[in-house]
Amino acid sequence: MINKRDIPNKCNFSLNEWKKNLNLTNYERSKYEDILNQLDFQINKLQRKELQISVYGRVGVGKSSLLNALVEKQIFPTDILNGNTKTSSSYQWCKRFKSLNKVELIDSPGIDEINNSNKEEIHFNYVLDTDLILFVIDSDITRIDLDSIEELLRNNKPILLVLNRCDQWDKKETKLILSSIHRKLSFYKQKIKIALVSSSPREAKIKPDGTIRSEKKMPKVDILKNELKDIIDQSGELFLSINSLRIADQFYKLLKEGRLLKKREAAQSLIGKYATLKASGVAINPFIMIDLITGLAFDSALIIQLSKLYGLEVGGPSARQLVKKLSFQNSLLGGAQIGIQITLNIFKQVLILAAPLTGGLSLAPTAPIAIVQAVLAIQTTKLIGRLAAYKFLMGTNRNDGRPRLMLNYLLKRNSDLRIMLGDFKFLRSSTEKNKNYLLP
Repeated sequence: MINKRDIPNKCNFSLNEWKKNLNLTNYERSKYEDILNQLDFQINKLQRKELQISVYGRVGVGKSSLLNALVEKQIFPTDILNGNTKTSSSYQWCKRFKSLNKVELIDSPGIDEINNSNKEEIHFNYVLDTDLILFVIDSDITRIDLDSIEELLRNNKPILLVLNRCDQWDKKETKLILSSIHRKLSFYKQKIKIALVSSSPREAKIKPDGTIRSEKKMPKVDILKNELKDIIDQSGELFLSINSLRIADQFYKLLKEGRLLKKREAAQSLIGKYATLKASGVAINPFIMIDLITGLAFDSALIIQLSKLYGLEVGGPSARQLVKKLSFQNSLLGGAQIGIQITLNIFKQVLILAAPLTGGLSLAPTAPIAIVQAVLAIQTTKLIGRLAAYKFLMGTNRNDGRPRLMLNYLLKRNSDLRIMLGDFKFLRSSTEKNKNYLLP
């Protein structure tokens, strides 16, 4: 088992070796320049041990005041009006952490503040690039909050949920709010821990003249500050590793998708070629067993060629086994195809045998039968080829997928990270992009 302290170094080494072995073309380097730069930036952060923490949440929940309370300075501008933060800004936290050289705090605009969808996406992507997210709410969780949390979890982002302005409720009200939040976050495998804070509490004071004024009190963030320090000390480098692997995996998917689309035309050509050859052999040959053996041979040869195209070498015996497996899995390729072929061949042989008695007239219907057999052979070959291509496509998605394998390894073996990332099964079972358009 890998020592926890060795994981960042191993991750850094593995990612650099993985990148070298991708053998990117100049076209690919140009096409994926942005995400490659993003990946290089994150790997450099991992090497320099520089962690980025961002606050995220709806407008007016007290994100900026929370950061000010944590650093005990008035760094990020705040206002009594909602939505004072219009652009992201950062500040280096002057606090020492184990195994890290730098921790940067980043303020971000509110989720529901930006009407322009493009700007909203830009800010969300910026938050995604950070290594740990303090998701701030100031009351019961809303649909906007839930949607954002689920999207962050789909991107493997560690989240620490912070309930701000807890000074506004008594113990009973706080308990009810927390109970509602936990119920709405039921997709988490374990009960998520929620940090209670009051970043900018105020208290009503009666002045000597009888007027009532609201006065600021000391922030109540010490519990969160200590908890955050413990989390960063224990898992700071792991957060950097997870973010590096996340970006690498995202780039890998884009790269493989582009390469597979190029192979799609070649696969279509191969399938068409073998479909024609199989159709010709089946239509001309009058014997049932030879038809079946010929069909198996052509389908096996097609699978061997497709496996080479997709970079997964498959030998003759394996190809034949795959043909049989695919045939049994699909009714058209299995019993239906064999039954139809046998019926057509028997009918054709009866007509051929009857030719001397009918003066050759019985041979006339054999031509349409041969055409039907040819069409059936073409359709089944295309289906075999498409099913095989899908298996090879999934195989190439697993092949060289070192970032995803390492990411799974980290999440499986670190229970604290799994809690911050929600239910690990939820992450893994999220619907994958439909891959039909990659198939021939």
